[in-house]
Amino acid sequence: MNCLRLVFGHNISPKTSSRSSKLSISLPILLLTIAAIVPFLSPSKLQSSSPNFVANAFSIKPHHLRPRHHPSQLTMSATTANAEDKPTHKIRAGFVGCGTIASSIATSLAKPAHQTHLAQNSLALSSIHVTRRSESKSKALKENFPDVVTVCETAEEVVRNSDLVFLCVLPQHVEGVLGELKEKGVWRKGEHTLVSLVSTSKVDDLIQKTSLPPNHVYKMICLPPIANREGCVLLQPPASNSENGLPFLKSMLDALGGCVECPTDDVMNAMMIPGCMMGSMYGVMRNTRDWLGM
Repeated sequence: MNCLRLVFGHNISPKTSSRSSKLSISLPILLLTIAAIVPFLSPSKLQSSSPNFVANAFSIKPHHLRPRHHPSQLTMSATTANAEDKPTHKIRAGFVGCGTIASSIATSLAKPAHQTHLAQNSLALSSIHVTRRSESKSKALKENFPDVVTVCETAEEVVRNSDLVFLCVLPQHVEGVLGELKEKGVWRKGEHTLVSLVSTSKVDDLIQKTSLPPNHVYKMICLPPIANREGCVLLQPPASNSENGLPFLKSMLDALGGCVECPTDDVMNAMMIPGCMMGSMYGVMRNTRDWLGM
């Protein structure tokens, strides 16, 4: 009974024997659903070169419970040490495609309340350019943050006015969008950084399609709660590598709620599984709750 209260957030007071019967049936279903995820999260599924990676990543506490300075290499908190000694990095963000995820990231970057967290990492938002589609999302961003958001008619316009470009289109549109941008010669090597939110994209393919340096191309996975600095993002390859990475990108994502860096495609794919199953998991829980009439 207490377990169901924690899961569903409702007071449960069965009034009939039939309600108790429903509880006895639904709880095993819920537990089986959770158990189905566990094998995919086993560290043995990942490369032996990173035996502690999954253990560390999944032991991290939620944002509102974890300490501000985590000793692990996979730190999720904003690093503020010596921030005053670093020059401020100006973020000119661009979004090619403006759906739910793009809107959530842009919202997190633009929120006035989040600027302090960016500043603690020697970062400051300069501008955000987004493509018009989806129009409802881009319009809302412009209305909420008129001083920093500009709505563009083309992807080319977004890229030309941005340094950090987030690719947020459907998988079937990646080839056409990147091909057109490469043909028009809009990418500035050494200045542009591409972060793909397309779940099926591969970093090597993105490098080939843009001709950008390898340390300026990344794949990222996140969920809408990033708009409120909740949850964390997955990033591949690691950006915190001081030799050939982009530390500002890791610092920015830490400031927006947290970042787990994935060293390889295999690790990234394994870490994506909980996020991919979250919708189904919540759907099962919601339907079970409604079925119980709570």
